[in-house]
Amino acid sequence: MADRADADGGDPTVIFLHIGKTAGWTLRQILYRNVRPDRVMRVRPPADRPRGFLNDEPLRAFAALPEEERARPRLIVSHMIFGIHESVPRPSAYITLLREPVARTISQYRHVLRTRHHRLHAAAVSGELTLERYVCDGQALEVDNGQSRALAGDAGTPFGECTDAVLDAALRNLDRHVSVAGLTERFDETLITLGTEFGWRNLYYVRANTAPPGQRLQVSDADRRMIEERNRFDCELYRVVAERFRARIAADCDFARRLQHHQRGNALYRPWGRFAYSVRKAAIRATR
Repeated sequence: MADRADADGGDPTVIFLHIGKTAGWTLRQILYRNVRPDRVMRVRPPADRPRGFLNDEPLRAFAALPEEERARPRLIVSHMIFGIHESVPRPSAYITLLREPVARTISQYRHVLRTRHHRLHAAAVSGELTLERYVCDGQALEVDNGQSRALAGDAGTPFGECTDAVLDAALRNLDRHVSVAGLTERFDETLITLGTEFGWRNLYYVRANTAPPGQRLQVSDADRRMIEERNRFDCELYRVVAERFRARIAADCDFARRLQHHQRGNALYRPWGRFAYSVRKAAIRATR
């Protein structure tokens, strides 16, 4: 049985700032196994989310709770923007995952195409909402430098009007408040870093909430350039975080050994993990 965070000790409250389409659901399952269930709080966003995770509803909902309840969790998770720590009445630390912006945007559009209850699904499958329109016409704020906005705590800048100030705020918050900013593309390395930072040991996993392997989307070079241009602040944010992440790993002389050990163990875990995950999903579907 893996060690779980000490509920009454001096460990900080870990805030997982879950940015959409960055493998956050997979990371959530790992986090839940390393913190006592009674010390985990999911702050749910509103059901109707035209701005995706880029709203301050989870922050306001959490702030409205009694102080005793806000002090209870040692892990807070939500699709949210930066800022909930201001209402946590004890030491806290953020963790988050970033993803290469072009890949993330394409993943978001694929999610719209396959998710029938998504508000943009009908327009996307009909061909009315093309990838270009999805990125450019302002219907989805989270594709407009959404990662920078989330880390800046920016729920108000209109679509297409981000400036250097958004990126500056995101980098400032990273420096001051984020203990681990990992990368979707280096997920295993992120887990090892989290384990080192917080003493977590139960880090094996199977991918959760992933796109069907057969789903393909033709994306031209022009489309990729268009996404980069529309998300230039996210591209710079990702470059900085990736550079820092590489430096952090390089400074740990024992990192390669721990990573190899983790990957070998995870390969043995996956057959059982896939079975357990499928059982959980079936149980959830049966209760709907």
